[in-house]
Amino acid sequence: MRGSFASKSRIFYVLLGAGVSFIIIGSASALYTLTPVSVSLNGTVEAGESDTLTPNMNAGNPVVLSVTGSNSSIEIVDPEQEVIKSVNNTASFQYNFTAQTDGQYLISIENLGSSDLSIVGSAFTKGSQIALGGQLMLIVTGIIVLGLALRARLR
Repeated sequence: MRGSFASKSRIFYVLLGAGVSFIIIGSASALYTLTPVSVSLNGTVEAGESDTLTPNMNAGNPVVLSVTGSNSSIEIVDPEQEVIKSVNNTASFQYNFTAQTDGQYLISIENLGSSDLSIVGSAFTKGSQIALGGQLMLIVTGIIVLGLALRARLR
């Protein structure tokens, strides 16, 4: 009988630990997904190519952007599809702005020249709503495992 009790107790504590761990990790990850963090926009765009950057920002988040090295066309669009800034055939571009509304901004950069473009800057972005679904499933899994732990304890 003593071995049976130790086994049930061990199962309870393992399930309890796993359930609590799932809930803590899921909650921390969900909080991180909803909080904008600063990311680098640094990179290059080869001749004849284009790049699209899509930071998901909150109102008040700043963006610093500099594009040099070749002729390019650049367009910045806000979440309501309003053009914030658009330039064509420029060899040097520098623009700083602050997000006025929450949502996903679109920064399109097209290299029109024969040499590489250099992109330097930073923006804030947060995780996608699709990722948030995964974290919520992790929290629900933790709750289910806690339920199994309680069931094992009461048996």
